[in-house]
Amino acid sequence: MNVKKWKLALIGIIIVSLVAAGWLARARYGLERQHRSVALAVVYDEVASLARMNGTSTVDVLSRFRERGVGAVLVKEPTLKDAELGGEFSVFTGRELLLGNPQMPRGFYDNLRGQVQPGFLYLVTPAENSYRRAEGQLRAKGVRVRTWEQPGLYIIEAGYNNQKLYEQIGLGIPDEAVEDIRAAGLKTLVQLRSWDQVTPGGLEYVLGQVGRIPNLAGVAFNDPKLPGAPDRIRSLAYELDKLDVPVIQIEFSPQEGFSRLGLLLDKHIVRLHTISLEEDAKKDYSISAMVDRFTLAATERNIRVLLLHSYMKTEVPGALQMNLQLAGELSTRLSAEGMQVGDASVLQPLTVSRWLLFVTGLGVIAGGMLLTLAMGWNRATPGLGLTGLLLWTGLLAVDPAAARKLMAFAAVVIFPTLSLAINVKRGGSPVGGSILLLLRTSLYTFAGALLMVGLLADAGFMLKLDQFTGVKLAHVAPLLLVALIFFFRGDEEGRGWQRQLQRFLDQPIAVKFAVVGAILLVALLVYVSRTGNESAAISPLELKFRTLLDNLLGVRPRTKEFLLGHPLLLLLFYLGYRNNNYMPLLLIGAIGQVSLVNTYAHIHTPLLVSLTRSFHGLWLGIAGGLVLIALWNIGERLAQKYYYQ
Repeated sequence: MNVKKWKLALIGIIIVSLVAAGWLARARYGLERQHRSVALAVVYDEVASLARMNGTSTVDVLSRFRERGVGAVLVKEPTLKDAELGGEFSVFTGRELLLGNPQMPRGFYDNLRGQVQPGFLYLVTPAENSYRRAEGQLRAKGVRVRTWEQPGLYIIEAGYNNQKLYEQIGLGIPDEAVEDIRAAGLKTLVQLRSWDQVTPGGLEYVLGQVGRIPNLAGVAFNDPKLPGAPDRIRSLAYELDKLDVPVIQIEFSPQEGFSRLGLLLDKHIVRLHTISLEEDAKKDYSISAMVDRFTLAATERNIRVLLLHSYMKTEVPGALQMNLQLAGELSTRLSAEGMQVGDASVLQPLTVSRWLLFVTGLGVIAGGMLLTLAMGWNRATPGLGLTGLLLWTGLLAVDPAAARKLMAFAAVVIFPTLSLAINVKRGGSPVGGSILLLLRTSLYTFAGALLMVGLLADAGFMLKLDQFTGVKLAHVAPLLLVALIFFFRGDEEGRGWQRQLQRFLDQPIAVKFAVVGAILLVALLVYVSRTGNESAAISPLELKFRTLLDNLLGVRPRTKEFLLGHPLLLLLFYLGYRNNNYMPLLLIGAIGQVSLVNTYAHIHTPLLVSLTRSFHGLWLGIAGGLVLIALWNIGERLAQKYYYQ
């Protein structure tokens, strides 16, 4: 085969694919520019507690939060336990009532004589609105109830598992909360409880009651499993669609059935971030630290609802004033970052042509074929390319989502490997040439990132209803491929790969190599543990360092790029890959390229943020590499002067 002609043809295909991917990336960027409005929200029950602590009304406190940028209030559907603690209901077991309860009014037992069941729960309230709301909710949620009414006294008998009824089943959204929010001029977000025995009729009733709330701005769910999951998600989506408000996805709190619900609702989703009271009590954030964290969530992860709890600090006597200050400072900071504080914007659907996706995927296949040529597998290249084309075409027709994720994974493995295989040479380069080599290598790697961005240009990925899969493997696979390629390429005696492998396997294992291998294995485990969406814990010192970088640069570069990968790869270009003794330097340098392409696998991060992050990583990495080169030259001169003489 004519390798040169093959390479030219494959490069041409990659260029066409990059144009297609660039078109898709441009469409995604346009959506992100329109998606800049953030809602600040507070929790109704917590605000009511602050109002009582300060001897004022809930409406007054809500109005003061509104003046500081808060636009919505989250009302959590109360359970019977919550309602009893709030004084809305008195709750008794039948056994307690049969023994006689002095709290019950005269004539109560005459009305219920012979009807009280010892194992049932009895809800008692003087408020007709509360009685009607609870009765309707319990019936809709499959609880068998009986009721009694008399002037100033309303009773509900619930024949259900006492603990579940008391602690888990919601009683609907209280009218008082809805009226207070309306009076304060704010919008309402509701957080509903799940229940067993979900029926289409029950969903219709529960969400129909929610639909009557004025200024409703969104619906969230409280529990790890959505009502009706997994079998009745379609019914849930049907009723939610009638409300014409977004469903709220709570970051870092996966809920069974949510991804399917979001897709059924045509991705009519907004994402919410919060710092829970439990987390704040454990970590004791300062106001500035909270502002930093909420701001990063909005600017770097497409979060559009920021939920502020009522935080308490032992060193701050005025809890209300502190929380008002937090809301005001966060609103000011978000505005300074170019965000709009108001209603939560909903990400619009992104229509993607399947032909554009097909052309974009061809670039990944062509990149894979170039990699096989770089590895010396010339005869296998056409067959591998044809196999990839058939798989891509068939899978894209049958399951587009799986096809896109598979090809995106291939892009982030192939292109950093290919860029290193092409650009790392045995001979060294001058400083200027080394910088150009690093930039060229990063550009080749970025081609894979752009192809992945085009393949995953979809609101579902941007909202994390679907995600890039194989994150950890995508960080490890290129390193293994690079090690394999350069192991055989570093054969100074020109042996074939079979003899090189046999010679390697026949070598005895020295203690020093075993120690080095163990160290490298530990380093690999640490590296893998710190990748992906659920990485290893980060030390407080590193968090402070990250915050410093964010404040100085606006967008923090990846540590493994500017402190590790890019500087060491620049040093390797300067020295040259002389033999396999330089393998550790190559692999650590390769981490920067792997990190660069995987930065764009965070589809929920705006493109402009990822581009800025990569830019800062490169120029800081070059600066660090120049320092390493200077130190290397100083070390060589000192060695010549004092060691070799």
